[in-house]
Parts: sequence; C-alpha cells; structure tokens
Amino acid sequence: MKSDITEIILENCGLGAIKIDSQARIELWNRWMELRTGKSGESVLGCPLKEVFTDADNSFFDTVQYVLSTGLPRVLSPVFHFFLNPYDSQSKQLVKILPLFDQSADITGTLILIEDMTAHLEYESEIETKAREFKEFGKKAKKDEEEALDWLKQQIQFNNAITECLEEGIIIYNRAGIVTFVNPTADKLLQWSRMELVGSNINVFLSGESRVKDVLNTGESIHSDNELFRRKDGSSFPVSYISSPIILEGKIKWGIVTFQDITERKRIEKEINENLERLKKVLDDTVKALSFAGEMRDPYTAGHQRRVTQLALEIAKEMSLGDNIKEAIRISGILHDIGKITIPAEILSKPGRLTEYERIILQGHSQVGYEMIKAIDFPLPVADIIIQHHERLDGSGYPNGLKGDEIRLEARILAVSDVVEAMSSHRPYRPALGVEKALEEIERNAGTLYDEEVVKTCVRLFREKGFTLE
Repeated sequence: MKSDITEIILENCGLGAIKIDSQARIELWNRWMELRTGKSGESVLGCPLKEVFTDADNSFFDTVQYVLSTGLPRVLSPVFHFFLNPYDSQSKQLVKILPLFDQSADITGTLILIEDMTAHLEYESEIETKAREFKEFGKKAKKDEEEALDWLKQQIQFNNAITECLEEGIIIYNRAGIVTFVNPTADKLLQWSRMELVGSNINVFLSGESRVKDVLNTGESIHSDNELFRRKDGSSFPVSYISSPIILEGKIKWGIVTFQDITERKRIEKEINENLERLKKVLDDTVKALSFAGEMRDPYTAGHQRRVTQLALEIAKEMSLGDNIKEAIRISGILHDIGKITIPAEILSKPGRLTEYERIILQGHSQVGYEMIKAIDFPLPVADIIIQHHERLDGSGYPNGLKGDEIRLEARILAVSDVVEAMSSHRPYRPALGVEKALEEIERNAGTLYDEEVVKTCVRLFREKGFTLE
C-alpha cells in the first residue's frame, strides 16, 4: 500500500520522476516524463538509463553512479536538456538524484526528480538584462539616474496608491504566464495572498477555457462576462474582466487583467429573467383567455383565430422575418377577432345574408378590438395590427380605408391568413369552400387587395411544402 501511494504521488507531483534500480535500469517513468520526452513508460521500463538518454552529458551518468555507490544525494544545476518544449527550444531542468534504501539500509536504486526551470530562468534572465541596461545608463548619467529614480518612485507610489483602493482586482503576468503583480482586491477576491500568487502560474485561478492569456499572441484586448475564476479553496465565481497586452519597444512583454466579481449581478439578471418569464406567461394566459371568450361567442369560428395565427406564423417564418415581428403576429393573430365579443350572437350565427345594418355592426369588430387592446401595455403594436387586418391595398378595406404601405406588414400577413382560413372553413351562411378556392381568391387579387409577396409565400406553403391547416 505504501508503495502504491508513493507511485500515485510521483505521478501527480508536477515533476519528472524516474526510479532506477541498482543496475541503473528504469523501474518508474511518470506521466510528466512521457509528455515531455514523447516516450511512453512501457517503452522504457527495464531499459538502462543510458539507452534512454542518449544525448545526455556523461557527467549526468557519472553523478547517478556516484549516488548509487555512496548513497549521498546530489543536485545538478539546470543545464541538462532532456526534451524539447512546445516551442522547439531546449528546456533546462533542475535535477535531484536521491538514493533509495531498503530496510537493511542497502542501496536499492535512485529516484531522479526533474523540475523544468526554463520559465523561471528566462524570467530571471529578463530581470538581469534590464538591470544591466539600467546600470549602464546610470554610469553615463548619474544625475539623470537619480532624477529618473526619484520620478519613478513617485510614479510607483502613485500607481500603488491607485491600485490599493480600486474595487477591481489587478494581476500582471509575463509571457510565461507567471504572475508578477497582484493588488489587494485580487487577493481578496481570489483568497490567495500576494506572496502565494506572485511567482505562480496564472492558470491556478483560470478556468480551462479561459481566453485571458490570448492577448499574449493576438496583441488585442479581450473583454468577457462569461468566465469563472477559481478561489484558493477550489470554488469558482463569475467575473467580468478585461485582459490587455503590455507592449514595450513593439513587443508584447506582459499581460494585465482587471476583473470584478459579478456574482450579485448574475443573481439580479437571473431574477429579472425569471420575472420576465413569469410576466410573459401571465400575458400569454391573458391573451388565450380573451381569445377563448371571443370564440365562445361565435361557435362557428371556434379555432379560427388559432388557425389564422398558425398560418400567419408560417408565412412570417418562410419570409425570414425577425422574432419581434413573429411575436407581434402571434399575439395579434390570437386576438384579431376579439372585437366580435360585443356583436350580438344572432348576427354572428345568422345563416342567411346580413342586412346592411348588420354588416356595418359586424365590420365594427376591428375598431372595437383596437379599443379593447390598446389599453394593454403590450411591448408590440398589437392594437394597430388588429384594427388593420381587414384593410386592403387598394383602400377598399375597413375601418379606415388605408392603402399600400400605410398597412403594417403584420396586418397584411394576417389579412391573407384570415381569408384563406375563412374560405376553407364552414360558415353559417355557406359550407366550406376548400383551400384551393381560397388560394385562387388571393392569387386573383394579389397586388390589388392583398400583398403580392405574402400571397406568393402563402401559396408556396400549401402547394410546394405541404402545409395544412390543423
């Protein structure tokens, strides 16, 4: 069990781990080594160390042999290059060679631990280079240096004073992803101390799909409200951040990310959306109730408004109209005959021809429907569509004799749908005429009474796409 636990630790320690026996044959080759050398554990287990590291310096093997023979651990400076990193440049490792003993204190082998020091060394090299440049500059102009340092000190103090009191977290990281600066707000939000974060890889608090570091390649700032950052305890929270490159002498040197915890904002947005959904449901239920009340007054047209709405929405979809227009058509279609609720039942169900007086009363349902609906604060022009659905392009419709583009597109779509459904269904004064007769009617009057494009779309739905009224 102890051995199993040890191997699990070595597999997940974040270091390269190689275990060899007293004959320098490989007994353990962890995942870290597989990823960086391209050699699987199966292919190297049991092989002599020299056969695997064919390019290693002899001093490495001499040191391994020394540890095997003396039982004394050794550490090698980061100069050995066991693998190529993703940028095809040699990586430098700090190598620790530790003796392994059995219960009798006899040497049974060694454990070789490899830590990739490339990023740290590059960072140190970068700092050393800047320091030398600054020192050289100081030799040339000591007075200017003192003035510059004094000014720089003031600027740093000023910048620190600002960053100390900002509500946004600020983190600066270099091209290797190593954090170089953290302000107090970032400490608080991430629950890491500055001492813990500075020198760590920025990935410790980023989600797997984060785009924060993309700026190092693109050179363009990124804003996002849809990512999560991780706290020290492993919990996550939603953030709004801006990640930007820091460019010196035309080259991207660092990245800076400023971020806010938007947990409360997300909670409020969720509540607003839930309230909107509830209001929409109440509105839909109200619309359906009004529609049902209207159809109860006229049993011969029961389902008429629903079928008109069904056809009108299919026409709008076929014409690739926007969601707002389709929603306006949906609500207006369900309510377009709501004004008939005030018309006497004997007129609605009269089997014979209407008198002129009765016809005028019936035609008033568009105006009555408008007056009923306009008081409801719909976010769409429902009342205007209802009052216009019996208008005709040539001005022969009612109640206002509108012409052409004076009639809303939604009303022109409802007009065609209303005629097709009415002619296809049974009425008190005549039997159903059928869909084909209805299509002939709108084709004959396309461009005169009905919108030509709407008519073409409606006909195409029935004749080419097999649409049926349900």
